[in-house]
Amino acid sequence: MVRAATDRLKFNPPLGNLPALQYLLPQQLQIDAEYQRSLDTSSSQALVRKIAQHWNWDLCQPLVVARREAGDLFVIDGQHRLAAARLRGDISQLPAVVVQYASAADEAASFVHLNQQRRPLGKLDIFKAAVASGDREAIQISEALVEAGLSIAKTTNPDSWSARQITNIGGIEASWRRHGRKATTVALHTLAQAFGSQILRYAGTIFGGIAAVCADEIARFGTFSAERNERFQTMLALRSQEQWRSDVMQARADDPLLKFASAGEKVMRSAWARASGDGAPPAQFAGKRWCDQCEIMVTCAEASACKSRFCGVKVAA
Repeated sequence: MVRAATDRLKFNPPLGNLPALQYLLPQQLQIDAEYQRSLDTSSSQALVRKIAQHWNWDLCQPLVVARREAGDLFVIDGQHRLAAARLRGDISQLPAVVVQYASAADEAASFVHLNQQRRPLGKLDIFKAAVASGDREAIQISEALVEAGLSIAKTTNPDSWSARQITNIGGIEASWRRHGRKATTVALHTLAQAFGSQILRYAGTIFGGIAAVCADEIARFGTFSAERNERFQTMLALRSQEQWRSDVMQARADDPLLKFASAGEKVMRSAWARASGDGAPPAQFAGKRWCDQCEIMVTCAEASACKSRFCGVKVAA
């Protein structure tokens, strides 16, 4: 127990040696390659260019800098910001929290501690902040959720969710940008009506497929009629979320290269083609298309004759 407490203390300077907030010249600051990450990777270089191009003082948190015994200043946290400032050439000073450590080893320990403690913002946090900041798309999505009788869960832990709470913001945003406001709003309403009394534990897996069907109906008929939408809701509700998820997982097992979103669309479109009474809609296209199920290029006639319930070419054509 004593050792654990000592290990924690080594990440911090002695209490009597308080850090100082200072503005430092970029040319004053150095990087210790013994513990700092290399900026020679393509991802780091891209990040540096992005920060430099879109420099925003609101996002430039103070660098954490160590002052060594000889007075040299070494960056512990913030080397991407430093590199971006140097790349721009018009940043004369940078804010920094300057701390004096007993040794370079303590600096390295602090570097590890800072990076272990850092937690990136999740989709939910970013979405909530976007709504609060007045972002147009985020506000429209929020309004669509309210209209559908859904709300954003406070956490990503499904054990704390109530009925009609969702967390699949990433999938909803993707649908909004791909299928548009109308189809996504209908899809949210459909999800709420089919599973609204349940905890929407697998909404992230099945929503993309629901949205794809709604978009198909609107593209085909101009609207998703109340009668057909009610039939679609019934089809969804007759099976549990777990069963739908199992079908999606099976589709991916059949085709390991198939992404979750595409698998969900394939499963839901195939199921709706059968449940709607239309059967598999005839494929109508010129030339050949790639069939994920058969893993070959197929003609329109070949796609129409396909017997697989997972045939994406036949259903999407």
